[in-house]
Amino acid sequence: MSSPAIPCDSCGSPIPDSDLETGSAITLLGKRYCPDCKTEAIQSVSLDDLAARPAAAAPAARAPQPKAAPAKAAPKATPPKAPSPPPAPAKPAPPPKAAPAPVEAAPARGERKPTPRRPGAPGAKSASRTPLLIGIGAVVVIAIVVGVVLSRGGSSTPTESGGAKGGPSTGVVPKGPDRDAQAREAYAKVEELSRRAGTSWDLILAAADKAKAACRGTEWEKRLEDLRARAAHEKETEEAARELGPLVDELKGAVATDPEFKRYAELQPKFQLALETASKTGSARRDEIRALQRDYNGKYEKLAEPYYTEINEAALQLTEEKRYDDALRKINTFPPQLRHSGAWMSLEKLKQDIERRKKK
Repeated sequence: MSSPAIPCDSCGSPIPDSDLETGSAITLLGKRYCPDCKTEAIQSVSLDDLAARPAAAAPAARAPQPKAAPAKAAPKATPPKAPSPPPAPAKPAPPPKAAPAPVEAAPARGERKPTPRRPGAPGAKSASRTPLLIGIGAVVVIAIVVGVVLSRGGSSTPTESGGAKGGPSTGVVPKGPDRDAQAREAYAKVEELSRRAGTSWDLILAAADKAKAACRGTEWEKRLEDLRARAAHEKETEEAARELGPLVDELKGAVATDPEFKRYAELQPKFQLALETASKTGSARRDEIRALQRDYNGKYEKLAEPYYTEINEAALQLTEEKRYDDALRKINTFPPQLRHSGAWMSLEKLKQDIERRKKK
């Protein structure tokens, strides 16, 4: 004949021994709970309750004896509940984020549980802390798992500077093989752009600037710099070629309309600029510009030569007569528009010599 069923300490329903053996019903802190009430009982127990009565929990979990009344719970071990017939009282809300307390498995039928140590006996202190340490360990494990999940979910993948969408550069480039692959891809895009017919050099230079971050520190950095330097040179050559034509036309028109050489000083820097521009582009018009300048300057010097001959002879004669002021006044009659010629430079030297004689 089987032993009578033990009532549930929460709802009063009978608990067969088979439920205790299989774990459907549990014994917790000296009380027994049916399958319907065990979840609520587990959630309502905290780590402080388990640590408060380490010695009282063991006797309550001992195998039930035939016709034995349920063990009385120690005062203040669990929230007070008055047994009442079904329906069960309203379930209290579980504490937020409370770790479930370890469930004490019911002993197999006919098996005796070891007698707990007395508080003064050796090892009693460590046994009383076991539930608390288990709970703390569970909380730590959960915290670690949550941290790993958050770190994986929130991490962002570094993007290549100057990507396909032309987004702003972040300056972060992945390490290892992925970085080399991104550098190679960034360089390939710029090189492909440079081979397209009709692509402006400004667009190629902008693409090269965007690819700098991805190629920095890799073998593709030097190739990218060479490509960019070539593009910059080609751009400068094209711009110089576009400027050269109008500049040469301007010089030809100025030379033809300036028989008195009033624009001589203004045109000399333009001749020099035209020669430099033609050198950058490798244009054959460089010889044309030089020939135009020689003809213009030759006519200028030829026009200044008679003034030099007449003034130089008169100034020397006046100097011999020690009429230094008259000699200086004669030199100053040289035409102002011709004072960039070699003839005027010679007269300036004579003028300085006369001023030294006058001081002596």
